[in-house]
Amino acid sequence: MRHSNSRFGSWSARPQVATPARFSGSTLTEVLVALLIMSIGLVSLATLFPLATMRAAKAVQVTAATDLRYNAESTLKLYPRMIADPDLNINTTNLPSENPPNNEPAPQYKLWVIDPLGWNAANEMTNKKDANNNNYADFFGQDGSNNNVAWTRVQRFHFGRNTPALANEFATLPDSSTLLYEGRNITLQKTPAAANGFTRAVVPGILNAGITVDGNGRPNPAARIVLFSADGRSSQVRDITKIDTATETVFWSEDLNGDDSLQPVEDINLNGIVDHRIVSLNFSALTARIETPDQRYTYLLTMRKTEVGLAEVDVVVFFKRQAITAATDPRNDERLFVVSDGNNAPKKEKGFVAGSSKITVKFTSPIKPAFRKGSFVFDAGNARWYRVVNVDSVDDTKGEAVLSIDPPAILSSPRDDNGKLVGNLAMFPRGIVDVFPLGTKP
Repeated sequence: MRHSNSRFGSWSARPQVATPARFSGSTLTEVLVALLIMSIGLVSLATLFPLATMRAAKAVQVTAATDLRYNAESTLKLYPRMIADPDLNINTTNLPSENPPNNEPAPQYKLWVIDPLGWNAANEMTNKKDANNNNYADFFGQDGSNNNVAWTRVQRFHFGRNTPALANEFATLPDSSTLLYEGRNITLQKTPAAANGFTRAVVPGILNAGITVDGNGRPNPAARIVLFSADGRSSQVRDITKIDTATETVFWSEDLNGDDSLQPVEDINLNGIVDHRIVSLNFSALTARIETPDQRYTYLLTMRKTEVGLAEVDVVVFFKRQAITAATDPRNDERLFVVSDGNNAPKKEKGFVAGSSKITVKFTSPIKPAFRKGSFVFDAGNARWYRVVNVDSVDDTKGEAVLSIDPPAILSSPRDDNGKLVGNLAMFPRGIVDVFPLGTKP
C-alpha cells in the first residue's frame, strides 16, 4: 500500500470490494398468480362474445319483426275488407261465423287466419286433401291423421293472394334478395301511349336466368327489376307483373295487354284501378338487375270476430318459417296436440283454463311438440297466442309435458252443449319472432 504526502494532504490506496447488483422483478409465484387472475378475466370476457352476438341477432330480428308489424297494420288500413271478406269472394256463406256446423260452439267458429303463404304452400302439396275431401290449405292446424277431425277449429284464407308470387309480395319483408340476372343494353318502352312514362323493358338474355313464370307470365317466386341510370348515379325499383318469354320483355305495369283498361287478372294490388307504376321518360337506363326477395321475415294474421264488422287481430311474425308438410309427417309444423289434465270424466277434463298459467300437453313419442322456453303456443280453440316462459316437466314415457305460459290463459278451452271439451288443442310453430296484438279493428 502506498502513501503520499503533499501540500494537498495525504491519501492512501485501499482495495475496493464489489457489491452484488440489485435487479428488480417478480418471483415465479407472483407470475403464476397474475396469470391465474388474467385467465379468469379472459374466460369471463370470452363468454360475453357469443352472448353479445346472440343479443345482436335477436335485436335485428325484433327490429325486422316490428317493421313487418307496421306493414301488416298498414295493409289492414289499406284493405278494410280483410275482416268482412277474408277470401275476397262475394259469396259470404263460407265466411267465419256465417254457417257454423251443427256441432260447433258459435263463438269458436268466429276464428280464422289470413295466411297467403301458408295457403299456397299447403295447396302445392302432392296430397292436398284429407280423407274427408277437406283441403289442407283451408284450415290452420292438422291433427296428424288423414281424417283431421279437429280441422273445424280455425279457417285459413289467402285474401285473394292465391299464387306464390302474390302471397310473397303480401306477407314478406323485402329486406334481402337473391340476384337472378344482371345485364346491360336494356331498352325501355312506353306502352300504352296514355302512360306518361316507361312501363316495360326489353332485357336481353333474361331467359338464361332460370326464372320461372306461371300461366299469366308472373314470375314465381315474385321478382323485381332494378334499373340503373346511365351515369350510375340513381336507380329505379319496380315489382315485376309479367315476363314475356317470347320477346324477353319485363312488365311492371298492371296493364299487361297495353289497352289502358283493367282486366280482372291484371288488378294485382286489388285496388280497382290500373296502375302503370311508370318510370320517368327522363330516366335513361342501360343496366338492370332482377332479384327475388328472400322469405326471411314473413307474417300471418290471426283474427277473432267479436261482433259484426269487428275483430281482434294479432300479427304473428316468423323468421324462416318452416315449410308445411303432410298431416302425417312427424315434422309437420302445424301439428295440433291435445291439452288435457288427464281427467277421464268428460265434463271435468280441463284444457286451457282461464286465469291459469299452466297447461298440460299430451303427445305420443317420438312425435313431440317443438316447445322450449321463449317459444310460442297457439290455443286453437280460441285462436290466441301465449309465450312459453318455462318447461316445468317433460315425461316421454307418459307422453306429457307441463308448461308455464304468459300471459295466463285468457279464455278456457270451449265445450260443446254436453260440456265436453272440443277445442283443447295447441300448436307449437317454430321460428316465431314475436306476436303483436293490434287490438280490435273494423
